[in-house]
Amino acid sequence: MDILGQAIADIETSIDADDEADTGVMYESMDAVASAGYKLEAVKPLLQLIERHPTAYFGDPGAIVHFIEQFGTEYEAYLVESLKRTPTVTTVWMLNRCINAGAHREALLELMREIADRTDAEGEVRNRAQEYVAYQEGRL
Repeated sequence: MDILGQAIADIETSIDADDEADTGVMYESMDAVASAGYKLEAVKPLLQLIERHPTAYFGDPGAIVHFIEQFGTEYEAYLVESLKRTPTVTTVWMLNRCINAGAHREALLELMREIADRTDAEGEVRNRAQEYVAYQEGRL
């Protein structure tokens, strides 16, 4: 298993009964990924990890989000793909951060509205999306 695969496995294994990933494991794992020279190619597998655990707590923002967001708007296409497959509490929160940044605001806000209405998404995810839509519409 390569370094990225091992890091993802370690993070996934660290998720406890309260649906929370171990902060220390996440930072150690993401440090190993960064030290190994991984860049944008790590974003999709990391988002897929988050998709497998839609309501898990991965930090605020946490090591994974810090790693992903270092790529600026380059990661947004991967985030949008992930949200269309399986929105999660973490990825909806990331989407809200993208909306706050201002690039593609209307298109991203429309995606948030779609997530808020999805019947196949976890209730907690839909509720978060609804809260973000209300917040963003209040800013218009």
